[in-house]
Amino acid sequence: MVRCVVYHNDEPIKTYELNEEIITIGRLPENTISIANMGISRRHARIERMTDGTYAVTDLNSLNGTYVNNTKAKKTTINDGDHITMGKFVVRFQVFETEEYTPPSSDPVPEANGESKHAEISAANATATADIPDTRKTPKRDIESQRSATGGAVLIETSMHVVYKIDKPMLTIGASEEDDIFVNGFLIGEGHAVIEKKDGGVWIGAQRVMGRFRVNGKKVNYHRLEHKDRIEIGNSTFRFMENG
Repeated sequence: MVRCVVYHNDEPIKTYELNEEIITIGRLPENTISIANMGISRRHARIERMTDGTYAVTDLNSLNGTYVNNTKAKKTTINDGDHITMGKFVVRFQVFETEEYTPPSSDPVPEANGESKHAEISAANATATADIPDTRKTPKRDIESQRSATGGAVLIETSMHVVYKIDKPMLTIGASEEDDIFVNGFLIGEGHAVIEKKDGGVWIGAQRVMGRFRVNGKKVNYHRLEHKDRIEIGNSTFRFMENG
């Protein structure tokens, strides 16, 4: 039996106890572990139990890749205590025997249905917590190839090289886990800004009275995005890219 604890910004948000041969992770709700965030691909990765009793994780051609203990992996064996990173989320993988297992007090206590209650990430604690440490570096050529593979416009978070596809009419940016793109910082709340496809272009606009942000160094509250625009919201910086 395995236990997977999903972390966001070093904060445990969901716990799964599973006794399945194959565990899928992705943005779609039908995945075993569903993470509703645009940095996670629809079907991002798969954990499976091998015939010899060991476990392996396989990246399912995800946009942002799958990392095991900060090393990018296509398919690799995973062990008790390993950390699987996808975008800005980390899954801590544990193997245990049911009768011997006692949940540590630092993690959410699983409920009868196999998951802990979802912990809300509020604007207050989002401001107080730092991003999950991630030592990986993505070469610029890899970012360009990821952008080409999307076939459309993307936002690239410059510090962690996380790519967000702009593949639906509207995306929200804010300090809630319910937002499509998570950012934190002073006065950043849920639904702080929105990205919309309209009038033949991609626009970013403030959704809050104090929701101004910077595009190419200038404070704005509404802006039509152009290729390579630099967007600063809260503690995050993004680059807007579109295929020509």
